[in-house]
Amino acid sequence: MFTSSMSVGLDVGSQSIKLVGMQKQRDTGNLKLFGQVAVPPGTVENGLINNPEEVGNELGKLVEQLKLKGSKVVSALSGQQVYTRLMTLPAMRPSEMRTAALYQSTSFLPISVDDITADIYPVRQFDDPQGKMAEVFFVAARKTQAENMVKACEIAGLKLTRLEIEPLALKTLYQPHLQKDKVSAVINIGAQRSYLSVFQSSTPVFIRSIGFGCTAFFQQIPQIVENECRLEDLNAEDPDCQRLLRNLIDELVRSLDYFRLQNKEDSVTNILLCGGCARLGGIEEYLSRELNISVQLGSIVERIKLPPNITEEQKDDLRFDYPIALGLALRGGA
Repeated sequence: MFTSSMSVGLDVGSQSIKLVGMQKQRDTGNLKLFGQVAVPPGTVENGLINNPEEVGNELGKLVEQLKLKGSKVVSALSGQQVYTRLMTLPAMRPSEMRTAALYQSTSFLPISVDDITADIYPVRQFDDPQGKMAEVFFVAARKTQAENMVKACEIAGLKLTRLEIEPLALKTLYQPHLQKDKVSAVINIGAQRSYLSVFQSSTPVFIRSIGFGCTAFFQQIPQIVENECRLEDLNAEDPDCQRLLRNLIDELVRSLDYFRLQNKEDSVTNILLCGGCARLGGIEEYLSRELNISVQLGSIVERIKLPPNITEEQKDDLRFDYPIALGLALRGGA
């Protein structure tokens, strides 16, 4: 297998590291290989790799297993130390808008601009009494966060060519479900944290991180703690599950209300759900009722052709646990 022709996506989560390789065909990809390894305890917290040596060594085992050593890879930054903001700036050249956005960010960033790496994503241009204006989505992260990701990849034998944010990977994977000229959202419920991403005409305009993860089920539901059942064997309507989901629901309601307050002419029309907690039985119906918005499980088959010999369990793993890695690989690692 020639790794040079592979598009490789890497997702470093708080509990596991996922790696996928695919051959791209325009907007779709043929999945060729995938795998995951557990994250060494305490080495990744809130999206920050605080021990790149240990993470790199574990990732290296997966790289060897999948025969991807020397491959180019694209990965993503996540967590509370990724800062986002929708900005309105005078329309100008992209390089000038980046400089203007960075200057404007000094009013809300909790750290010095000297300690961050940042970029902007155009949203729209419009006419204003003051002249032509542009809306851009500003993204920044600590340089340390990016540097540690680069170091972990180097130790593992990978060549990191691009770092993005997770919502862009999900946008790529779920593009067929993000309605044009509509406002859609994706809820990703991870192991330790969740986040809500809102897309306007498939461009990210709002991201909110939420301190809830499906680890709570594995720590507080007796049947799971005692290995009597799996998360997918439970139902979101169970009282114990509803109790745990309450904090998530409340945060989602507040986040959606805030988005509506800031965007009075726009409302979220549909929500896609992914992440480990999406395995919980009936969770999409429960969220639909609580949020009063249609919620559906994210589907990967519109853009990803799966290998013919994988099991149903592997298909579920790919659907629930691998969307970020799949989306990153689909964007291309070269």
